[in-house]
Amino acid sequence: MNESVRVFTALSEEFVELFMKHHPVAATGAGIHDYDHLMPDDSPEGLKERASWLRDLEQRLVASVPWDELPVETRVDFALLRSRISALRADIEEIKIPQKTPALFLRRSFLAIHLLLARTFAPLDERKEAVVARLMAIPDYLDGARPNLREIPDVLLEDALEIAAQGPGFVDEVVRTLLRHFPGEAERLEHAGSRARTGFLRFHDFLDREMRATSTGTFAIGERWMNYKLEREHLLPWTCAQIEQIGRDQLAFTHSLLEQEANRLDPTRTWREHYEEGRQRHPEAHWLSEAYLGEMERAKAFIADKKLMPLPLGEKLEIVDTPMFQRATTPWTSYQSPAPFDTEQTGFFCVTPVDLRRSKEEQALQLAGHCLPLLPVTVIHEVWPGHHLQRCFANRAATRLRRITVSDLFLEGWALYCEEFMFEQGFFRTDPLTRLFQLRHQLWRACRMILDAGLHSGRVTIDEGVQMLIDEAGLEPAAARAEVRRACTQPTHLLGGLAGKLQILELRDDVQARMGARFSIHDFHAALLEAGTLPPALVREEIGVKLAIP
Repeated sequence: MNESVRVFTALSEEFVELFMKHHPVAATGAGIHDYDHLMPDDSPEGLKERASWLRDLEQRLVASVPWDELPVETRVDFALLRSRISALRADIEEIKIPQKTPALFLRRSFLAIHLLLARTFAPLDERKEAVVARLMAIPDYLDGARPNLREIPDVLLEDALEIAAQGPGFVDEVVRTLLRHFPGEAERLEHAGSRARTGFLRFHDFLDREMRATSTGTFAIGERWMNYKLEREHLLPWTCAQIEQIGRDQLAFTHSLLEQEANRLDPTRTWREHYEEGRQRHPEAHWLSEAYLGEMERAKAFIADKKLMPLPLGEKLEIVDTPMFQRATTPWTSYQSPAPFDTEQTGFFCVTPVDLRRSKEEQALQLAGHCLPLLPVTVIHEVWPGHHLQRCFANRAATRLRRITVSDLFLEGWALYCEEFMFEQGFFRTDPLTRLFQLRHQLWRACRMILDAGLHSGRVTIDEGVQMLIDEAGLEPAAARAEVRRACTQPTHLLGGLAGKLQILELRDDVQARMGARFSIHDFHAALLEAGTLPPALVREEIGVKLAIP
């Protein structure tokens, strides 16, 4: 190991260690359990300390590591570390995400408890102690975060109020779960639950009474900082304006593909008519898990039989109900990956049960999201060969830095790429409408690109964004409003799917052109998957070495 590599490796390891210390909930999520009993210090003083550490680390990294002397793989890690530091610093110091997004602290509180209960990395008795410690810490944690919040835009305030209102119910569910296993500790568990419940109620009251009266400012981070995040965090060659235009071009392109597909199916009907017909065909509410399981087995066998990409060894996958606190924002399905540093690599495919307390019309809307033409697309995106397969490989990446890094561009881009790839390979044969449903979801992703760039640059208003999703992608009004709110709270997150897919397709075409007859789709996918969940631009840096491209 040369000196430059040694110095960089030490700094990279320092980043991983101190990042986990500053972010104990993220540490639990990564499978590093030294801080499972702690909540982060998200007070103004804690954020300043975090920013100071990042600033110092960045200075030492640039001053002491001549990146051009590093081998390719280490040079990619160098660029990755600089990117992560730049993004974290900008969010705290310049864009001020924690200073105007109260939902950030609420979601962190939910996740702090949920991860400890959902993953079986230790006996429940040990995990219970960490749960109790975090329940007890929630009031002080939320109180400590309050002074950050000075000017909260209306849309971010409403988002936080809705989440805070779920807090007491979430705590009740946690306490009930623990009481079933530890009835002899009822007084202690009820006390911890009471403290956490009080913390959520007090934070909700603070938002409703104090911050509502002074809510002001804009959720938009502005074109300058959108461009900064696109360049420094995501390593994209496109500006915010270009992202918006690419989204509009993809919207028009996908519309044309949908019209062609509808014409192929039945030229007398529009794609929207085909789509509405397909939504009426779905499994019974109590057979949802079984329907998904059958499709998952078919997809995995298809990949293995055709040798399209490697399959991870030692992985496990469970179908579970979506956690209660996530159901308001996850009406259908989602995926929770295994922790990179946990021994057991179990992923969870979460299916939101149909709420039988709702009206018949609302239940029908829920079931429509599980319709038969869409089942293969959902399974591809979330499980095989989408998020589950990709995250299982990423958890074995060569360095700890790569294992804890999750690029939205690669994570969502890979899953969306897989939808197209499996269509190319002939997987969409069980239902004639599946291709049409896949294209309709691509419309949705194109709208997301336009929304993300347009909302934060000020070129698209909230009402215009909602109407675009209804008119262009056929979303229900409530779902459209939720999608726009999500775009407002997480700048550059929603554009990742389609932007990442386009970059992966471009990389595949480039590698295939350069390799000619030597190109193997299996080996190309293996090289992608082994790199980790990195920005696609960094995967491009080293894929030539992995595939021995001259």
